[in-house]
Amino acid sequence: MRMMGYLSALDAIRLLEAGLPVYVVSAPPETQALPLEGAWKDDEGRIHYDCSCVCIDAEKAHAIGRAYNQQCILRLYPSAFAKSGVFLLKDTPFVRQIALDYAGGYTADGEWLFTAVDNINTLPLEEEYEEYVPADIDFVPVK
Repeated sequence: MRMMGYLSALDAIRLLEAGLPVYVVSAPPETQALPLEGAWKDDEGRIHYDCSCVCIDAEKAHAIGRAYNQQCILRLYPSAFAKSGVFLLKDTPFVRQIALDYAGGYTADGEWLFTAVDNINTLPLEEEYEEYVPADIDFVPVK
């Protein structure tokens, strides 16, 4: 269920399609402070779960990141020339696992999930995805 005032996974894709960058910021899951669910895999293969939100304002994203002692935020910037991009998929346990295994993470709202990949061929769900937006992917240090 989408909470009023928050952006959903589908909203994030629509903003990217409109040419706007989006920022994904997270907080520890036990805080339940942010409306979306996220997970990511670190370099040692450990999975970390968090709550997260999508922001269109970089300053707001950094402020949230600082409030929850985050080291970085995810910036997705649409670019027709990018070899990387963002997939939108139905949010299911199977798709969450595929996103972790092949893309290293996801952000989900219970209905939709998006995952950023370095290469469009990274995700083995070609027939499963709803939309794809070419985008540059950056992990921006929280300042």
